[in-house]
Amino acid sequence: IGTAGYIVWFAFGVILIGRIGTSVKVSHAAGAKDYQALERYALNGILWQLGIGVIISLLVFILKKPLIAIFAISSIAVVNYATEYLAIVGGLLVFQFVTSGFMAINEGIGKTKTNFLITIIGLCANMILDPIMILGMKLGVLGAAIATVIAQMLTMLAFLFVFLKSKEKLFHFHIKEFKPVVIKEIVRVGFPAGIQSMIFTMISIYIARLVFGFGEYVMAAQRIGTQVEQLTWMIGGGFQTALTVYIGQNFGAKQFSRVRRGVGAMSGLLIPYSGMIALMLLFLAQAFMGLFVDDPITQGYGVRYLKIISFAQVFMMMETIGAGFFNGIGRTEIPSAVGIFGNLIRIPLAYLLMPSLNEEGIWWSLNLSDVFKGVFLFFGALFLMRNLEKLKPKKHKPAALLSEEQGETTT
Repeated sequence: IGTAGYIVWFAFGVILIGRIGTSVKVSHAAGAKDYQALERYALNGILWQLGIGVIISLLVFILKKPLIAIFAISSIAVVNYATEYLAIVGGLLVFQFVTSGFMAINEGIGKTKTNFLITIIGLCANMILDPIMILGMKLGVLGAAIATVIAQMLTMLAFLFVFLKSKEKLFHFHIKEFKPVVIKEIVRVGFPAGIQSMIFTMISIYIARLVFGFGEYVMAAQRIGTQVEQLTWMIGGGFQTALTVYIGQNFGAKQFSRVRRGVGAMSGLLIPYSGMIALMLLFLAQAFMGLFVDDPITQGYGVRYLKIISFAQVFMMMETIGAGFFNGIGRTEIPSAVGIFGNLIRIPLAYLLMPSLNEEGIWWSLNLSDVFKGVFLFFGALFLMRNLEKLKPKKHKPAALLSEEQGETTT
């Protein structure tokens, strides 16, 4: 499952193209109260996710064996399990694509509570179905895949149900409203973030191979440590979405003072929080590892990992704030470029530090890259905020096109 998961994780980069692009453009249109543009971006965002979702699902299903072969797994049983899992979860990725389209629209108009509640429903469904399929029906890996896909399908259907029952529909499904120029704009905004996600996945796979070279105990320790580290990046990811939407709406409405206050408030909340998490990882590392594993060797490596990585927590949150700001004003290429470069330098840094620090050299390479990304994006955002009035949201092409079409109709 873990091996196939990397393929799904990579595909998430493609999902992110439509999600980020739709969310940003919808938030700008909502802030500017340009409801014609909002409807066009929402509808075409869904159509893009549906179309590209079908294509990616078919490609993953057809190429499942060559994709698994990339990992050069020696165990035939593991290869068979991974292929079986990928055929189902990867072959039906379209559910995740469409779901992310609805989530992007809700994010753009500030209805993140709806996303949260429906996501909880999907997670609960998965938690219920997993033991039924795996243990009750004794389907093993196949059962895990089926449970995951059913939960994803239910999540998508829940979003569709909420949309159809909503009294205020943001858009209507008319194929004639399909506009390639609108999709082009969505992809233009979301493409940098999608590429960043895909490159990050490839780098993570490479880093994981370096870590595995130091033994299974080290690999297990890092995997557990990464789960503990979610205290920072999961919270940061949620607030980044909120910040992106808030800034997008206010930037679109030219409420620049509110943009500045939003960044200031988020910084005042998230930076102290990440500082607290850093202290917890530094001084309570043993207690955290004890919650997940009893093996003393794995615990020892895990404690060292958490203490080292504690250094980067504040910088990770600074990156989150900076990325949220840049995404909100539609400059998604800036955090993506910084993220790609920052993640790429992890590999040479790891090779530079491993001879003297062993596995700790890899962990310090992660830290140093996070420092670079956090400092650059956070202070870059602060610098750009001084001149917000000189920046202008890009003109909503959909609204312009609509006006042209109406003009042609009346002549």
